[in-house]
Amino acid sequence: MRKIVLLLMLFAVVFSQGCCTIFLKDQDVSVASTPAGAKVEMGPYEGTTPYTVSVPRGKSYTIQATYGGERQTQNLEKSIEPLWFVNILFWPGLIVDLATGKMWQYDPTTYNFNFASNR
Repeated sequence: MRKIVLLLMLFAVVFSQGCCTIFLKDQDVSVASTPAGAKVEMGPYEGTTPYTVSVPRGKSYTIQATYGGERQTQNLEKSIEPLWFVNILFWPGLIVDLATGKMWQYDPTTYNFNFASNR
């Protein structure tokens, strides 16, 4: 009986995780500007270009860059992480990765703002 309980617990742990949730961490997103030194705001993250930040997968952010009083925005683009399709073999993982947002990857991971063309 104890072996069956342990086997069921192992089965529950293995099949309640999605591939993306297990194997993928936050993703780095880089922001650059011409000229460098623009203030960047992306959700709770702030910095100055050139700027790289590790962002949790699945979040939707708008990147705002400000330089010399001028503000430009770009949306952080997402696409489906190819590893997510491995979950077809372990169907509960499809639901887990969808619910956690880990099925998404940021693509592209580099965003550029050009403030020099307006001067």
